[in-house]
Amino acid sequence: MTVLGLGGSGHDWSSCASDGRELVAVDEERLIGSKYGLGADLLAGLSRRACLDALATTAEDVDHVVCCELVPRPFYHSFRKRVTVVNHHLAHAYSAFGASGMARAAVLVCDNSGSLVTGRKDGPGPREAETISGYTADESGIHLVNRVSGAHLVDAATESAYYQPGETDNSLGHFYRAASLALGLSYTGPKTRYPVSEDGKTMGLAPYGDDRFNDQVAELVTLLPGGGVSISASKVNHAFERLVASGDFDDRAALAHAAQEVLERALVHCANDLHRRTGLTDLCIAGGVGLNSVANGRILRETPFERVFVVPAAGDNGISLGCAYYGLHQLEGRPLTGLPALTTAYLGPAYPTTRADAALAASGFTVETPDDLPGRVAALLAEGKIIGWFDGRSEFGPRALGHRSILAAPYPASVRDHLNDHVKHREWFRPYAPVVRRERARDYFDLDQPSPFMLIVARVTRPDAVPAAAHVDGTARLQTLDAGQNPKVHALLGRFEELTGCGVLLNTSFNVAGRPIVETPEDAVEAFASMRLDHLVVGDRLATKA
Repeated sequence: MTVLGLGGSGHDWSSCASDGRELVAVDEERLIGSKYGLGADLLAGLSRRACLDALATTAEDVDHVVCCELVPRPFYHSFRKRVTVVNHHLAHAYSAFGASGMARAAVLVCDNSGSLVTGRKDGPGPREAETISGYTADESGIHLVNRVSGAHLVDAATESAYYQPGETDNSLGHFYRAASLALGLSYTGPKTRYPVSEDGKTMGLAPYGDDRFNDQVAELVTLLPGGGVSISASKVNHAFERLVASGDFDDRAALAHAAQEVLERALVHCANDLHRRTGLTDLCIAGGVGLNSVANGRILRETPFERVFVVPAAGDNGISLGCAYYGLHQLEGRPLTGLPALTTAYLGPAYPTTRADAALAASGFTVETPDDLPGRVAALLAEGKIIGWFDGRSEFGPRALGHRSILAAPYPASVRDHLNDHVKHREWFRPYAPVVRRERARDYFDLDQPSPFMLIVARVTRPDAVPAAAHVDGTARLQTLDAGQNPKVHALLGRFEELTGCGVLLNTSFNVAGRPIVETPEDAVEAFASMRLDHLVVGDRLATKA
């Protein structure tokens, strides 16, 4: 039995396949080398092929194909006679609860816009789309509790044009996206017809701003009884463009600060209402807004929910995971709480050691196989070296979690500037995330639950020990790691602490600005050759530039 889930909307296409025991998932962007998958040949669907190959099956042998209503038809064209199409927010909800391993939970989905509530995909409109949805979930399934929707304005003379982002009223996702676009924090590469907002940059900029625009921005979002919000997309667009018309950095940072504060306040409002309706203490989060790890931390601190789980692929790429879970539950009849949960995000296809060895052999690098790889790499990190780390199956989602990472010591503070300026070539204000063994997390961070997917921000309690890992506001988006999740990096952290007294490393994605995270051994070797990294780990090999 094989279920194939397909995800994405106007970007972030991905595939996820499962035989009921194992999950394999990968983004199209990783395989074509173009951010967000832009320019992908969706008919060819390299991610579909990779996932099915990983399960040693073929397209003809797939039993169920599931996608959501925002997945463009070319991506599932070859399966069009046997595809099941589901609601967009429902697929997000399946991704979060199915991955959580929880027995019963509330689920909050928040994004730019989801499936249409009224109207058609093509034609002049009017049309209305879902923007925020609340659910309860248990072994019987996922059940809608409440929904917010808004007028969806999009230039959709044809259905294919519908998949551009558009503008949606009553949408916290559009609200934050509009801030990113006004700030110029978007991806506008050569294959980009419409700019893709890079909201993580806005989140990183926010702590540098003051509150000069807080009141004006707050007036744009009305919090309604019953967990609703009222937002005019057009007013938001015009207001944000006006506030940063000067181009001054202080104004830009202040807008990011205000947008972040208002978003957090609104999400706490929505989460509190969902708790009031359900009485549950566990919360799962999905949808693109779920990638706002600062807001997730605030929900954990300020609402009655005691545990918060955010699916690692919270954006539209995670739709493929949710669709696979939907197929296993609804089409195969399996209990939802009996499906393979995510203890790690390492869902990518596996690459044979022979392929990695061949890539290294052709590189011209000096390659060795240390008897004690964690100890050797820990010593290099303690010397201030920067290490590219490639191991096992890739992470599903936008965060590098120890299989496709760049690792460095979390001190001195200048390490952050070196990485931004000379290694990653990205904006100076962006922070770096720390990774720490779960059992040592409370020694450095104020967090009472695990954060395995780097999607919760917490206060740094020892900023003097990890200055390069603490953002300007004294917080960090941390990853906690159990030995069973990643034995090699867990051991590396232990050896680094033995040498230095510090149990934390910086962990950032193995890529440069404007490129996807590396996926294959060949990608890792090519990236290492072009980047200012000191060493490269590939499996149990250690490479050094000649």
